[in-house]
Amino acid sequence: MAHALFPTPSILIIEDEATQRHLLASQLQAQGYQVVSATNGREGLASWEERPDIRMVITDLSMPDMDGVEVVAAIRAREKRYTYLMVLTISDDKDCLLRALAAGADDFVTKPVLREELDLRLQGANRLLRLEDHYTLVGGLAELAAVRAGEESTHVQRVKRYCHLLADDLRRHQPQLGLNKQMVEDMVTAGVLHDIGMMNVPDSLLNKRGRLTAQEMRLVREHAAAGGAILHNLYRETGSPYLLLAHEIAVSHHERWDGDGYPHGLRAEAIPLAARIMALADTYNFLRSRQPYKDPMPREHTEGVIIAESGKQFDPMLVESFVRVKDRFAEIHEHLRDRSELW
Repeated sequence: MAHALFPTPSILIIEDEATQRHLLASQLQAQGYQVVSATNGREGLASWEERPDIRMVITDLSMPDMDGVEVVAAIRAREKRYTYLMVLTISDDKDCLLRALAAGADDFVTKPVLREELDLRLQGANRLLRLEDHYTLVGGLAELAAVRAGEESTHVQRVKRYCHLLADDLRRHQPQLGLNKQMVEDMVTAGVLHDIGMMNVPDSLLNKRGRLTAQEMRLVREHAAAGGAILHNLYRETGSPYLLLAHEIAVSHHERWDGDGYPHGLRAEAIPLAARIMALADTYNFLRSRQPYKDPMPREHTEGVIIAESGKQFDPMLVESFVRVKDRFAEIHEHLRDRSELW
C-alpha cells in the first residue's frame, strides 16, 4: 500500500478480457494504486505516452492487433525513464513468455492472478523504481557539483559517455578483465559522482580567473580525498557496492599510471580500473573545454596529448581503447558542446 505522505503510484493495465481487467483493477485499487485501463495494445501504448506518472505496466500477452510482446518492445524503445513491465501469461504459453522477457519485460504473473502473489511482485517493482529514482538523484547531484565548479551540466553528460565508450571497448577487446554489460553500466553510473568533493572547495578558488598558486592548487586537489570520504561514509551506512565503486572512482581518478598522481600516489594496476577509465575521460573533457584560464584545445592536439601520456598518466591498455574510439569521442564533444564554446 502506498504511504500517505508520498504520491500514489500509477499502474497501467492492458487487457482485452473485461472480467480479468476489472478484477486486476479492483485488486490494485485496494492496494492504493491509481489504475489506468486499456482494452488493447495500441490504446495502452497511447495511454503510457500521455501519462508520465505511469511507472508500471501490466499487459496481457495474447491480444489482437498489437500483442503484449510488441507493447513491451515499443515501450523499451521509447521510454525516457524506466518503466517496470509485467506480463500476464497462461501456464502453457512458455514461448510467448520467453519472447516477452527477451523484448524487455521485467516479470510475469500467471493467470488466474493471485492477489498475494501480485502484491509481492509489485513490492519488488517498487524497490527497483526507487533505485532508479536514486540514480536520477545522483545524476542531479553530480551536475550540481559540476556547475558549482564553473562547468556546465553538459560536462557530466560528456564524461559519462566517454567512460561508457572506453569501458565497453574494454569489455569487447579485453575479455581477460571479465567485464560484462552490467558492470560497464555500474561503472558509468557511479562515475558521475567523481567530482562530488568539489562541493568542499571554496567559491573563491572555483571562480578565480587566473592560474592558481601552489597553495590554492593543493586546496583544490583535496576534492578527490574529500569526495572519496563522503562516498565511503555513505557506503559504510548503507553497504551499497554501488557507493563503494563511486568512492573508488572519486578518490582515485587523479592518480597516474606512473605513480605521480594524487592523493595516494598509486601506481599502475593498484589504481582501480574504473578510476583509470575516468582519468582518461575526464582529462579529454578538460582539455577540450573552455576554462577561466584557458581556451579549448583542438581535437588533434588533445588526441596527441592523450596518446603521448600512455604509460605515464594513463594506462596503456586504455590509450589503445581510446585510439579505437577517438572518432566517437569527437562526435560526443560536438554534440554536447558547452554554450560558451558556441559564442
